[in-house]
Amino acid sequence: MSSPTRSDLIRVRYIFALVISFFIFELYLFLRSFPAEYNIFLRYQTRMQTSDPFWTSFWFGSELTGEVGLILRFVGVCFLLAFSWILVWRGQAIFSYLKRAVLLEGIYYLFMIPFILSLFLRPDTSLVNLEAGLSYTLQIVFISPAFLMLYSTLRKTPIDRVQMLRWGAVAVIGYTFALWIKHFLLMIYALPINFANPVLVVGFLNATLTILIAGLILTVTFLPMIRRQRLSFNPRLAGVGFLLIGVHFVVYIAVSLLVQRYWDFMMLTEVWALAFIILSIGYISKR
Repeated sequence: MSSPTRSDLIRVRYIFALVISFFIFELYLFLRSFPAEYNIFLRYQTRMQTSDPFWTSFWFGSELTGEVGLILRFVGVCFLLAFSWILVWRGQAIFSYLKRAVLLEGIYYLFMIPFILSLFLRPDTSLVNLEAGLSYTLQIVFISPAFLMLYSTLRKTPIDRVQMLRWGAVAVIGYTFALWIKHFLLMIYALPINFANPVLVVGFLNATLTILIAGLILTVTFLPMIRRQRLSFNPRLAGVGFLLIGVHFVVYIAVSLLVQRYWDFMMLTEVWALAFIILSIGYISKR
């Protein structure tokens, strides 16, 4: 346990807003997952009568494994909420809570592996399945190793601040590029692309460039910390990166109000990341 500086406490209020948004989104998915799993079970029973029993059972097992991962992620978000709540109201950083949140978020993606195997290996797989499987695979690559390394750093007593900042920076960058991969490939395999339609052109450019540019900006921002050249970074530059992440979801929602297909896939997007706009205000407004 340690006490942050006054400037840290001012900025963490903006981080707390982001955490609240993440928690509400995950709470909704958590509550929605139980009736969804029941519907999947009904589909499983129907498929068993007409489809290959092995791959049908494998698919159903992968869905159940994903449900376990979702539950663990929700528990991790609860730890993150508790960590940020105590930091805001008591001025104390209880790293044991943060450590558990980081661990559970990192391993959550590993629970996607059975589903990925189902997408890649089943005999009736399609190009759409392969593209979705690639998306999930790359998300694991960009997120899980960095988060598990950050967890390993947070386990040590006392915490090595240099290593914590280094792997924290890697985790932020990796998470950003994973967000870009998820939403770019979602557009490729699920959303309409028509360069004769101005609205769909905006949707295409948004999915292709906005979060990607944010990731490049954050990479430039945090690279000196990753290289251990210094322990600080340019907060305004980081704020611009965070702002672009939030802008992506503003544009996605705007397009979805005009294009039904975008709206249909709303819950497969990380709409909680709209709150990065709030976080960006906290960083851009501070010297």
